[in-house]
Amino acid sequence: MTETTLHIGTDFDSIDNQAKAWVYTSNQEFTEEQLDLITKYTEVFLSQWDSHGKRVKGAFQVLKNRFIAVFADTEGDTMCGRAQDGSVNFIKELEQILDLKLMDRMLVAIDNNGTIETLPFMTLRNKLSSGEITKSTTFYNGMVTSKEQFLTDWERPIEGSWL
Repeated sequence: MTETTLHIGTDFDSIDNQAKAWVYTSNQEFTEEQLDLITKYTEVFLSQWDSHGKRVKGAFQVLKNRFIAVFADTEGDTMCGRAQDGSVNFIKELEQILDLKLMDRMLVAIDNNGTIETLPFMTLRNKLSSGEITKSTTFYNGMVTSKEQFLTDWERPIEGSWL
C-alpha cells in the first residue's frame, strides 16, 4: 500500500508549537479500510472534544501508515484532565474498532532499510547490542510531548536519544 499521511481537524500549521502532543505507534500498518475508519471516528471525536467548556483546537495526523499523532492547542489554557482522559479513551476505542495495538508503550518503531518495523523495547536493545541495527538507525520517538518536540525529535537516529 502507498504510504499515506492524513490530516484531520485543525490545520497543523495553525497549531501552536507549545501544543500538547501524543504519538501512538501501531503494531501493524494501517489498511485502507482502517484509514477510512480512523478519519470517520476522529472527525466525530474532534467535534466533541472540550476542555474547560471550550472546544479543543485539535489536530490528528496519521503518518507513514503506522502512527497516529494527536495535537491539542488549548490557546494558553491548561488542558483539563477530563479532556486528556477523553483523548486516551478515544485511542483505546480506536484500538478496539481497528483490532490493533496503539497504547503499548513497550513497542518501539524503527526504519529498517526503508521499512518500518515495530518491535518490543527489549528486542530493540538486543538488536542494537548484536549490531543487527546501529545507533544511526532512525527510530520514531513516541515520547514527544509538544508539537515543537514532534517537529524536532520524533523521527531521529537512535544515537543521542533516550533509547
